[in-house]
Amino acid sequence: MSVSTGEPSTTAQAASTIPNSVLGKAFSILSAFDDESDTLRLVDLSQRSGVPKPSVYRLAQELVSLGMLERSGNAYRIGFNVFALSQRVSSASLLHKVGRPVLVDLVAMTRGTAHLAVLDGTGTYYLEKLGGTRSVHALSRVGGHLPLTCTASGKLLLAMSPRSDQLLDEVLADRFPRLTPHSPHDRALLRREMDTIRSNRLATEREETLMGFKSFAVPIYDGGDEAIAALSLTVPISHTGDTALVKTLRLASAGITRQHTRLAMNDAWDRRHLA
Repeated sequence: MSVSTGEPSTTAQAASTIPNSVLGKAFSILSAFDDESDTLRLVDLSQRSGVPKPSVYRLAQELVSLGMLERSGNAYRIGFNVFALSQRVSSASLLHKVGRPVLVDLVAMTRGTAHLAVLDGTGTYYLEKLGGTRSVHALSRVGGHLPLTCTASGKLLLAMSPRSDQLLDEVLADRFPRLTPHSPHDRALLRREMDTIRSNRLATEREETLMGFKSFAVPIYDGGDEAIAALSLTVPISHTGDTALVKTLRLASAGITRQHTRLAMNDAWDRRHLA
């Protein structure tokens, strides 16, 4: 997840990785929005995106004409065409469709924060998030990223990836990304943890992402043995009954896997026979 704490978005913080082009600037502007700031003024867009105000104004007008942004008084919000385009990302869209009702039930049963995440480069990308206290809400957001090595979802996705070793080398090429004093800082220990996660098909973290909280993550499969997403629950560190919580999480994951596999097969049949 991108860290959303009222500061500039992760996209702005990592602006050096975004091309300094018209397309790159437009991407930075669109990425400035999050679930806490769905309406932003011109000056906010400039500060969050790192794009100069005159360029933001010009590009915002073009994005409005394309339906990617909408005017809301003297501010802007994400336009419908962004949502429409996102629905064309079939796998992510399908996971979101079948996963959201399950997350609703998980939150109701556990009163934790439920996340649905996928691997995106060397980060954990969050497709859905429900529930949570204010502090958890501030840390994570839908459509954002967090380091693979700090979150339960990230560690699960990293361990279950077919290119786990290579991916871990890429993540650790420069330094350990750390969110708290408890975030992993030993390469050998982290590699051993990857083996344990693969064996148990379960990843955990305790105050490695956010002080006062712990998380558990289990895989969602493609119908075979490949993990395509992670389902996680975050609860206060004082929470008891972790065994029951993990069992509930596994049952929920199995339900999403079944639904996703069935709908993916139906979609594939439709494409073959209705084209």
